Amino acid sequence: MTSWPRLDEWAEVDPARHPFDAAEAADVIRRLAPPVPPAAPVPRPRQHLDEAAWAASREADRLASDWNAAMTDALMGHYGRWAYGWHWGPRSLWHYFSQIVTSGPETLTRVAAALVDWRQWLEEVAERFDRLLPALADAALAGPDAALAAWEAAFAELLTAGSAWAEDADYWYGPCRRLLTWLLTAAGLPTDRGVALVDQVLAPWLTRWAYLSAADVADVAERLARDVVGRDPGALAGPGQSGDDWPDTWPHGWPSFRATNRLPRP
Repeated sequence: MTSWPRLDEWAEVDPARHPFDAAEAADVIRRLAPPVPPAAPVPRPRQHLDEAAWAASREADRLASDWNAAMTDALMGHYGRWAYGWHWGPRSLWHYFSQIVTSGPETLTRVAAALVDWRQWLEEVAERFDRLLPALADAALAGPDAALAAWEAAFAELLTAGSAWAEDADYWYGPCRRLLTWLLTAAGLPTDRGVALVDQVLAPWLTRWAYLSAADVADVAERLARDVVGRDPGALAGPGQSGDDWPDTWPHGWPSFRATNRLPRP
């Protein structure tokens, strides 16, 4: 098994960088897939009291987990690291790999559907970023106050979208965290710094097993926007305000009002 990536950087999953033909996915998976293990036994009533049945279920899950790892390695080898996310969702998430494995043909069909669903989600995200990133660039030119408002609005939109994409209220965190981190890295913030900012601002909500409320979305978006732009929206971010981590120009030559090579404001 190869090392499984975190996929914290937008460039790793950006559809523009990684060709994919959804119509060919099923054929590719049938060609790449290792032999599918037997399906897990279907429990009978009160069988949960049977230690042998528990042992059989655990073994089926182990075999399915090993198969999932081999399938994931094969997908990443063919498509690239972005394909690792096929079993993440966003709309489905398997907690036990034996849930994926049924009959051989059905299992491969489910994997293909999950991979296509993951890719379609990434393409939807790319469309959002194509709209959000230019707006953030324009706001940066207008100054810190405009930038703060633009980042806050962008974060609120992504939090709302991430929660909507997660079918299970317990699992909004993953899609939301990825969207926020991807936007920051797409805008030029170093990956480690983007991850740290997002993890810090989401930490109070990490163990809340419910969708974010509208008030929660507004709170998270405001906190993260102030961390990105600087605590004082009327002044450039200085040392200790996260500003030193930004490049002097953003992608495509965007000027950064938080750059370290600019003269201080009078």
